[in-house]
Amino acid sequence: MSRTRMISLFAAALGAGYCFYLLVGFLRIIAVNGLEWDGAAGSAREHYLAVGEAYSKGFVVGFFLCFFLAVIAFVVGGWFENSVKAKRAAAEAPALLSSK
Repeated sequence: MSRTRMISLFAAALGAGYCFYLLVGFLRIIAVNGLEWDGAAGSAREHYLAVGEAYSKGFVVGFFLCFFLAVIAFVVGGWFENSVKAKRAAAEAPALLSSK
C-alpha cells in the first residue's frame, strides 16, 4: 500500500473513531434525556430549540462518520483490488523456462 493511502487510511480511521465517540455521547444524552434545558424556567420554544440543537449536532457527527467510513472503504477496496490484480497477473504470467 502506498504512503498516501496509508496516511489517508490513518486519518480516516482517526476521524471515524472520534466521530464514533461523539455519536455515542450524543446517543447517551438522548437516552438519559440530558438536554441542556431547564424545564421549570423554560418555555416550549426553548425546549424545541434545545432538541433541534442536539439533533443537528447528532446529524453532523453522523454525516462525518459516514464520510470517514466511505474513505476507509475506498482505500481498503482500492488496495484489495490492486492486490487481486497483481495475484492474477502473476498467476497468468507464462513460466520462464531456463535453458541449459
